[in-house]
Amino acid sequence: MNIDLKRKKEKRNSVIRWCIYGLLLAVSYIYMTTAPLTLRTPLFVIPIVMCIAMYEEPFDSAVIGCAAGLLLDTAQGTLIGFSGIAMLWCCLGTSLLFHFFMRRHILNIIMLNAAAAVIQGVLHYFFFYAIWEYDKGGQIFLDRFLPVMIYTAIAVLPFFFLIRFLVKKFGVIVENYIEEKSDDIVRE
Repeated sequence: MNIDLKRKKEKRNSVIRWCIYGLLLAVSYIYMTTAPLTLRTPLFVIPIVMCIAMYEEPFDSAVIGCAAGLLLDTAQGTLIGFSGIAMLWCCLGTSLLFHFFMRRHILNIIMLNAAAAVIQGVLHYFFFYAIWEYDKGGQIFLDRFLPVMIYTAIAVLPFFFLIRFLVKKFGVIVENYIEEKSDDIVRE
């Protein structure tokens, strides 16, 4: 395949892939902000960006993690940048772990997504409830934060398969070459 044609296709695939990522984040943000308050809805932004971080480069993962954290901040009504910093580090760490050490397996992303959900939930609980010593702080943690962390950890399953499909369909173009056997090789 021509090198210029391959670069154009990869650039087009990258734009399509990132547009779909943005659309997924927008839909999950809309769902999080319009869901009834009586339900304990999972924070769908976390599993989406964790799955994206599994396949993308570390810098791209950090940027998308920061953006997702800002979306979480506006959806939860917290201080802008609070979840952004936590999600930046979670996505950067996830990307580096998958880039250098871990295999891209569903159990690994479930474990890392659960860790990110626990980090975000515990930080949110600590800085907004525990530090001010509310009387029923433990009850708030058990009734509000723990179910959301569990649902968020489980919500990674459909997004893992969706993001993996997107990366295979719109990822880097892999060329396979078949070497032909030649009898013209002279051995001394």
